[in-house]
Amino acid sequence: MFAPQKQNIITEDTQTFKVKLLVDEFSKRAWVKNYAYHDPAKLARFIAGACSNHGLEKIIFPVRAKHYDELKGQGFSMEGWIDGYFNGQTAYFLTYYLKPERSISPRLTEYMDLVRQISERSHRKPHFLPCEHQIVTPTTRDIPALTSIFKKVFATYPSPVDQPDYLAAVLGKTALFKAVRRGQDIISVAAAEVDWAYRNAELTNCATLPASRGSGLMSGIIAALESECLARGIKCLYSLARASSYGMNLVFHRLGYRYQGTLINNCHISGAYEDMNIWVKYAS
Repeated sequence: MFAPQKQNIITEDTQTFKVKLLVDEFSKRAWVKNYAYHDPAKLARFIAGACSNHGLEKIIFPVRAKHYDELKGQGFSMEGWIDGYFNGQTAYFLTYYLKPERSISPRLTEYMDLVRQISERSHRKPHFLPCEHQIVTPTTRDIPALTSIFKKVFATYPSPVDQPDYLAAVLGKTALFKAVRRGQDIISVAAAEVDWAYRNAELTNCATLPASRGSGLMSGIIAALESECLARGIKCLYSLARASSYGMNLVFHRLGYRYQGTLINNCHISGAYEDMNIWVKYAS
């Protein structure tokens, strides 16, 4: 079963900086969502202090190229980048660990070997879906089926996709969902979580029932989400795929996404902290 999850927003607006932090207490991390500054040191001190007060262990800070050197100089390290993330401009993902042990990934060498193996594979278009399968846009009537899939696939997950109220709030609004229906049953699902302000979308919530894996269903869903995002003017598409999942990393590589870094022990998913590989496709 999913663990209870809680996310808070911290904002601060001073004469020398302003910032918006998304605090994820479940995964003990914070994302910097918006920022501006005149004094990078004061901004960095505030972020670290606020996160320390909440007992967090990791800070993820996507920064613009023009701010990279100043902010990296405040003790951050770069773990990856996403082309086109800020309305067509690259975001560099700086990180800071308030708990140093969390910065250590004992399996990172193994995961990098997997990325190298995957990158040697050829790209290919999605297969046609098997007979009696179709890609659909879920509606609120499908929420019980979606929550059921998420509960069966993930022991824990960074966002509360097992909660009907949460899905009802985001379905078709901040998150564009696609699913594969076989007969009357939904057997595979994924979503594009859209940041309308920056015109980017994270491809996430990828889940296929175990008995239906290996048929190319997820590739078809991702391709359908890509088409909808592009039609809406969203050209920056990315995913944070579990580094331990050969299959999901292979799906994104085959669809033409590029590996652009690994976020170490980034979130609590399926019972433990996971390294997450960044895969990016930017239609410039």
